[in-house]
Amino acid sequence: MSLQSWQYPLYVPPSHLEDIKVKYRIMNQKTMMETEPLTRRIVIFGATGDLAKRKLIPALYKLWQKKLLPHNILIVGASRREYSRDQWLEHLGDYPMEFVHWLDFVSCDLSCEESLNKLHDESADTTYFLSVPPHTYADAVVNLKKAGFLDDPQRSRVVIEKPFGSDSKSAQKLQDTISDYIRESQIYRIDHYLGKDTVNNILATRFSNTLLEPLWNRNYIDEVQIYATETIGCDGRSQYYETAGAVRDMLQNHMMQLIALIAMEAPCRLCAKEIRREKIKVLSAARLGDKLITGQYEGYREEHGVGQESETPTYVAGDLYIDNWRWQGVPFHFMTGKSMPYQCAEVVIKLKAPPLNLFEGHEYNDRIVMRFQPNPHLDIRIDMKAPGLKDDVETATLTHPYPDAAVDGYEKLLYDVLNCDQSHFVHADEVIESWRIVEKLLCVGDSCPIRTAPYIYRKGTWGPTHKTNNITDWDYPA
Repeated sequence: MSLQSWQYPLYVPPSHLEDIKVKYRIMNQKTMMETEPLTRRIVIFGATGDLAKRKLIPALYKLWQKKLLPHNILIVGASRREYSRDQWLEHLGDYPMEFVHWLDFVSCDLSCEESLNKLHDESADTTYFLSVPPHTYADAVVNLKKAGFLDDPQRSRVVIEKPFGSDSKSAQKLQDTISDYIRESQIYRIDHYLGKDTVNNILATRFSNTLLEPLWNRNYIDEVQIYATETIGCDGRSQYYETAGAVRDMLQNHMMQLIALIAMEAPCRLCAKEIRREKIKVLSAARLGDKLITGQYEGYREEHGVGQESETPTYVAGDLYIDNWRWQGVPFHFMTGKSMPYQCAEVVIKLKAPPLNLFEGHEYNDRIVMRFQPNPHLDIRIDMKAPGLKDDVETATLTHPYPDAAVDGYEKLLYDVLNCDQSHFVHADEVIESWRIVEKLLCVGDSCPIRTAPYIYRKGTWGPTHKTNNITDWDYPA
């Protein structure tokens, strides 16, 4: 069916009406009939920014194409910039008119209660997406509450992006402020990794297969390796990266979430409460080991906004242990960095060798590989007899490729927000525990228990190899 043949609401912007409920109309070739009020809204603060343009509006457009948006929803862009609706639409780019009818723009200041009143609509169930600087999250929640927008916990919710604080202290302070004004059920902390189909497949792979689950413990797993590497450098983001670094940008959030999903116990139900409960238990039992390396690629200090003495890590690798019954003694080795040889996000589960090697000269290679990007797939590598007269053994790989057209992370997460499902969002306790785990990688000075000054590594290499190779025998992705 072509886009032109679809029937969609003809939107009437609220700014064109006086304090009444917004109505929409469905138009076809012959008739125009009035239907129910527009009673759902998603308000995007920072709507003129890069995130809204590149991720949020495209994700909502995809949901619209699939007819997964509520039929009575209005998408409102909000920003301090004095844009008109037409200017904002031009900024967003080319979208079909049928989708544009769902969009409106309001120029208002999130820090000003009087200005926020432009968005007042008591009839609408509203999601407020804070695409604004993280240091403004606390004040934004306070201002929205004071404006009366968050009084009904069943009809209002707030979405915030990582980072959730910059360390344990700031994360706890942010959470204390949020919890003073709204309920945990109203706050949706986005980690876009949790919206990826391939990441969500971890639980399906683990808990729907009796072939794998009995092996998923310290008795059969030798080690776990987790990669989140990029070939690019900071590429114009060096000013932001100076305040974040690899630990805050990747390790504390994305990689800790992957570890939690890989290591958690089976929830009793696939619901937000139970999934979060198990993730929190795993993270509370986790600790960093002693093999911790930070690095910085050559040339980083010459980039705009970076000082010549900068010790911001663009690379971090090390080991982590989970002190519980299932995982005691099993190392979780992690590596994340920029300007690496290969862009990849994957988990490698190395299985233990049999107690007796009957096939001399063969290197044991059994493992499970979960590749999230690029070319997402699941590999199960096992040893089999090679064809021929000799009792030689070779590695066979069973591969299930994941479709390239998998659902975008923001598409999935926005869909869940609109359906009030927190299963793929981060709980406050997960945030606090994750910061606790990485804390010693954030300290500076002589009092630090480890060396935090980064080693310099060449672009296109796997980090400072003379140190990195001391951590483990890496299965570098390719």
